[in-house]
Amino acid sequence: MGTSYKWPFGDGTTWPWNIGPGIETVCNNHGYSNFDASYVWYSIPWNDVKNEVNANRPFVICMLYGGLGSGYQPGQEYGNHCVTCIGYSDGSQDYVFLHDTWDTENHHYIAFGSWWEATAIWVRP
Repeated sequence: MGTSYKWPFGDGTTWPWNIGPGIETVCNNHGYSNFDASYVWYSIPWNDVKNEVNANRPFVICMLYGGLGSGYQPGQEYGNHCVTCIGYSDGSQDYVFLHDTWDTENHHYIAFGSWWEATAIWVRP
């Protein structure tokens, strides 16, 4: 499923501060109400990424000037884009594994911190 909702910008843009309330509204409309979507407006700590993934809680990363993800060509950097973090690799270079709306067939990864700034949206019980 890709981004197709075109209002108000006409290009599918969703501002990060609208994502948390949107998650809560959709879930509440379908009978799920025992959680909270909250924001991390500062740089995302690596340990928080690992803790969320290890607790089986995927979350949204909204990148500002995001770098190049795996499987994409130069010129297809993430830029200002939000993706879902579904995993990580912890090593000499740390990576986050992503699901994005640009490619619904494959998952991608990007080196942790390959962005100027990023906001996380945690969805927690």
